[in-house]
Amino acid sequence: MQIKAAVVTGTNQLSIETIDLAPPQPTEVLIKLQAAGVCHSDLHTFRGELSVAPPLVLGHEGAGVVEAVGNAVTKLKPGDHVLVNWLPACEQCVHCLNGHYNLCERYGSTIYAGCLLDGTSRLHTQAGVPLKHYLGAATMAEYAVIDQASAIPIPADVPFEVAAIIGCAVATGVGAVVKTAQVAVGSSAAVIGCGGVGLSMLQGCRLAGCHPIIAIDVFDQKLDFARKMGATHTINARQQDVYETLRAITGIGPDAVFDSVGATGTISQALQGARPGGTAVIVGLHAANLEVPLPIASLIYDNKRLLGCFAGSIRPKVDLPILVELYRAGRLDLDPLISQRYALDQLPQAFADMEAGTVARGVITF
Repeated sequence: MQIKAAVVTGTNQLSIETIDLAPPQPTEVLIKLQAAGVCHSDLHTFRGELSVAPPLVLGHEGAGVVEAVGNAVTKLKPGDHVLVNWLPACEQCVHCLNGHYNLCERYGSTIYAGCLLDGTSRLHTQAGVPLKHYLGAATMAEYAVIDQASAIPIPADVPFEVAAIIGCAVATGVGAVVKTAQVAVGSSAAVIGCGGVGLSMLQGCRLAGCHPIIAIDVFDQKLDFARKMGATHTINARQQDVYETLRAITGIGPDAVFDSVGATGTISQALQGARPGGTAVIVGLHAANLEVPLPIASLIYDNKRLLGCFAGSIRPKVDLPILVELYRAGRLDLDPLISQRYALDQLPQAFADMEAGTVARGVITF
């Protein structure tokens, strides 16, 4: 079938074009996308800052309706509402058996290579050139073919826009707090960067019972979003001394500092900002291809912990449905996260707004 999709043909080369999508294989499903989140990872990939090389179809946050299923699919049927899980773990490798599904050994040859789980693609240009499925998902398109393991059923009363962002931004942000850091009730916490992931971290801190919850950014509008999402205090890093303000609020520094940016400066800021004996959790990928110097004295003399966090350390099949139910119960306030909606051909504007700090989370709607 022919579909409209966001295609990256080379570094900084993006077009919205009509391409060909092949039918699902036996263990795969065809999804009619209703919403796709706009994530910094998509922007990094478009700019050639991550390892997945074009040509490819962007998008890994998504939700929609099952239109067709392969003959070996047993738990999904046409008409089911699903969110896209871009981390379909094998559940058999040593990492999966130890509960680290976000580190599954098969991702390297499939998801990170832009393939489906059989190592192939269902996407081609109209000239017959194969296209990769970004992170095995390719959700910035009218339709997607994904493996059944990548489709998580959701109740019909969950908005597709919310379900889409649960698959990455919310899972990563909340997971960083409750899964990676495992913060204790009453812990003080700070979050650096108030985009979709950072705002989800604030939600995770509120869910975990943290106090105070401090948001740090350089855009006042993002700090306004942060106050709505659970921050008790805010710091504009361009106007205030971050370390002095953190100590003024907490006395000795936060118990945990979460870095949703992952830039050279913010990684050091997270580690130095945490109290002695505290924890810095690095989630963002801005410095993914760089060597980052660290303040070793702060790490060792102050007995701090520096943790990496990939995809919120989640177990997708278990934790994504839990996050959906927490939203339905009103424990996660996710509707305000979606501050702007775009048509697919407005993707360049969505990227520009994200960089300008004028959106919390942008979502493409179909």
